[in-house]
Amino acid sequence: MINARSGAALRFGVRGARCLAVLSGLVLAACTYRGEIDNPATIKATWFSYLNGDDIRTACAESAGDTYRLIYNADYNEQIRSYEVIGDEADGARLTVRVQGRSGLVLEEFRLGDPLAWSRWKTSQASLDAQTLGQLDRALEESGAFQPAPAGLRLHSRETFWVASLCRDGVFSFNAWRYPSARFDAVAFDEILFGHDATEVAVRAPRAVLPGDRRPESPQERQGNDRSGSTFNLLVGENGLAGHLAL
Repeated sequence: MINARSGAALRFGVRGARCLAVLSGLVLAACTYRGEIDNPATIKATWFSYLNGDDIRTACAESAGDTYRLIYNADYNEQIRSYEVIGDEADGARLTVRVQGRSGLVLEEFRLGDPLAWSRWKTSQASLDAQTLGQLDRALEESGAFQPAPAGLRLHSRETFWVASLCRDGVFSFNAWRYPSARFDAVAFDEILFGHDATEVAVRAPRAVLPGDRRPESPQERQGNDRSGSTFNLLVGENGLAGHLAL
């Protein structure tokens, strides 16, 4: 018998799986990220849209303030880190850091009454003054963040990569860096973001993934993993995610 809680989880799982298979340019309205990323159900259903920065892309205009979202994927099932920078009127910015994954699980925070606890974000916030924000801008420029994205680059869920969705001066820029590569080695913004990360969750170091390790998870591996569609393969387009590729 399926109880109310497991039934809801099943419905969210099916919805998330459908969304994961949709091209970013054809995202269903129900799968488009509109906020509430702290909700585990939202993560499953709208992760690709969040990764693609659809909400930032839509709101980016000359009158909009600068907004940056940088996501560090160190094996989707092990650790994902999200850094959101929102400019304020004092020429500084507010940084919100979120970390999630098995490698970031704090066992003493686990509760049997909350089986999704492991999939919730651990968060921290910090204020960036104008000087620090300027340093971040320069680091992004040095990393090629505002240059054309590497169209054709593939991003596998088990790999380590950075993805950036940036709105600066009313212009939206998307970019990606995959490990191992010279572009990834040239990333200069990571030290600033990690330096203002107060989540107390250690950063999972980049690891190369062998071709044989890029296979879909077996049913046994998926047990206990609440995020459906946890093995994926994405294609980078000219200024965003171009699609979801077969594994």
